[in-house]
Amino acid sequence: MGDALTKETLSAMPLRRVPHVRALIAHPQAKAQLAAIASKHLNPERLLKVVTQAFRTTPKLAECDPMSMLGALMTCAAIGLEPNTVLGHAYLVPFDKSKQVVDPKTGKKEWIKVPEVQLIIGYKGLIDLARRSGHITSISAGVHYSDDDLWEYEQGTDAKLRHREGPQEGDKLHAYAIAKFKDGGHAFVVLPWRHIIRIRDGSQGWQSAVKFNKTKTSPWFTHEDAMAMKTAIRALSKYLPLSVEYQMAEEVDERRADYAAFALDPSQGGPMIEGEAEEVEEEKAEDKPEPKADAKPKADPKPEPKKPEPKAEEMPAHLRSILDRIVGDMTDATEEGHIDAILGMFEVEIGNGKSESAAFKAEIEEQIEAFRKAVA
Repeated sequence: MGDALTKETLSAMPLRRVPHVRALIAHPQAKAQLAAIASKHLNPERLLKVVTQAFRTTPKLAECDPMSMLGALMTCAAIGLEPNTVLGHAYLVPFDKSKQVVDPKTGKKEWIKVPEVQLIIGYKGLIDLARRSGHITSISAGVHYSDDDLWEYEQGTDAKLRHREGPQEGDKLHAYAIAKFKDGGHAFVVLPWRHIIRIRDGSQGWQSAVKFNKTKTSPWFTHEDAMAMKTAIRALSKYLPLSVEYQMAEEVDERRADYAAFALDPSQGGPMIEGEAEEVEEEKAEDKPEPKADAKPKADPKPEPKKPEPKAEEMPAHLRSILDRIVGDMTDATEEGHIDAILGMFEVEIGNGKSESAAFKAEIEEQIEAFRKAVA
């Protein structure tokens, strides 16, 4: 190992003091923590070997904070997905994070960039996890191009979806996902491409890439179809019986999570979510402008959106369920773009619901107005 650590020295070293990722891989306690949390779908020894191989294609992973690496690996072990393999199930990705540290020689505070590991789930990984519920026989996703050989899509009582790919060199028109159940039923969602773009534009990761002029390295640029299919699978998941592993994967996917804290305290059950994974450029304290004397006082905290309340007219149960899902998704919105993206995903359901029920129409419009005011 690079720092000439002997096996005995490393074994006696507390996990939190491991100096680098390569030493972490050889640390017996790291292996023990992975084994304690691993699902039945993953072998800890295999996971460590896969990570070592990942250093060849992504050398910066070896430079990441060791505890963030261990926490991300523990998350992979818990959901049972191998990262950075040809399967495309999950990816360990280094993200630079600015941190303020104290120089031990001068005692002065300075800002440095420390790469940390974040976890991104591939659409194939979501498919694999969805199948584990035991109720789904198959799940697939695709992108509809204008020059495809066949595209038939219809909602309603005779709902159908048929697609046969062509050259796929034309315009992108839709992304979709479809699942078949053991009882013979099926479910599918189709998202118009403009809705896919709205969801992309509303994500903090894409906004960060635009802000720091890194759009050409964003997965939305390098793997646009895959990201679109994953978006469709996420939309479909609202209608599926899902495994615990799927729910955990969706929670951490593309989110900035505190994997280091999870590694140091596995009892918390999973990493704490801080936000969407992005390049973090924190503003230095000394660069912040002093408040002006005539500065306006801060506005009161944004009001909590109202929870759905039944109207005088009884709302049908299936519309109430749809309304609750929409409101639940909008609860996590932090800006108007997020709300637009969520509404785009439910455009068909909202339109049908408004036509069917005056109570649904009144309440969904009230909720949308409340959430827009909350993020304004």
